[in-house]
Amino acid sequence: MSQTPAVEAARAVKPQLRGLHHATIKRNLFVAFGLVTFVTTTFKFLVNEPKKKAYAEFYKTYDAQKSFERMKAAGVFQGVDK
Repeated sequence: MSQTPAVEAARAVKPQLRGLHHATIKRNLFVAFGLVTFVTTTFKFLVNEPKKKAYAEFYKTYDAQKSFERMKAAGVFQGVDK
């Protein structure tokens, strides 16, 4: 005897319950690792590298003594006479 199509469909499709949590966690870990790697690499090249280049360029021409004299003349330091 053939059963109705609804009963056959319900019988054929069973949810995966055993190991579902393990499989989901495993997939989420791989996705998270991939995203972290992508974001870290992107941040390094789009934020850190230009910042390092700007600092290097600034300190190439920076004269600390000249900056000190300028601040001293402006009266920034309390313990140093003008």
